[in-house]
Amino acid sequence: MLWFHARLFGRNTYFSQLLVTSTLAILALQVLAAHANGVPDDEPIWVRSAIVGTWTVCTVAAGIVGFQRFQGTLVHLVMTPGSPTRTLLPLVGSAATFGLLSFPLAALTAAVFGYAPRISSWPALLAGAVALWGACLAVSAVVAAVFVLTPNAFTYQGLLGVPLILVSGVFGVPAGLPEPLLAVTYGVPTTAAVRLLLEQPSGPRFAWLVVLSLASTLLWFVASRSAMRRALDRARVTGTLEVI
Repeated sequence: MLWFHARLFGRNTYFSQLLVTSTLAILALQVLAAHANGVPDDEPIWVRSAIVGTWTVCTVAAGIVGFQRFQGTLVHLVMTPGSPTRTLLPLVGSAATFGLLSFPLAALTAAVFGYAPRISSWPALLAGAVALWGACLAVSAVVAAVFVLTPNAFTYQGLLGVPLILVSGVFGVPAGLPEPLLAVTYGVPTTAAVRLLLEQPSGPRFAWLVVLSLASTLLWFVASRSAMRRALDRARVTGTLEVI
């Protein structure tokens, strides 16, 4: 089901354009800044661009369930003999899955501009990519469950991109940030995944970041399940949420 929804997702011109423009726009800004400030060649420009591109595509999860309602297919996904959560999760997951295409796109484009990707640890890079996929899927599931309650989800989805990017530390962490506040940011699943991708660590640091990513991702999945159950109760029991 995930592969089916991902293929449909990729055929939508808007989603494809969003992937390309969000990834390449950040890449272009970083390349310009690198030329102006003399950033070292080993700066992970392509990784940052890929992370931003992936999450920007995932923000459409805010309105993807509502879009299915508009198309008239949501009722068939919800009114199934099995658990509606199992049928809706692949739908939401299609955004996170399709968003991973930003990694090869960013890598190839960065190489064209003379910033060939330098990978210090393949295990850390691959683990970071998987962790980012799971983190984005967990956050998207929560976002989809919450924003399905509003008809203006497509309007609000643009507000989701920047805050999570900043909290996750894609462009670094402000100097002098208190340790307790820094620790709180790891409650967002993408933070540990971003650190894995940017630092590509090994040893205890690698293991610790993997554990943090898994723990926070699982917590967000639990929250998404609870939020989705409440939304489904409104749709199937109280009748206060339309699915048609």
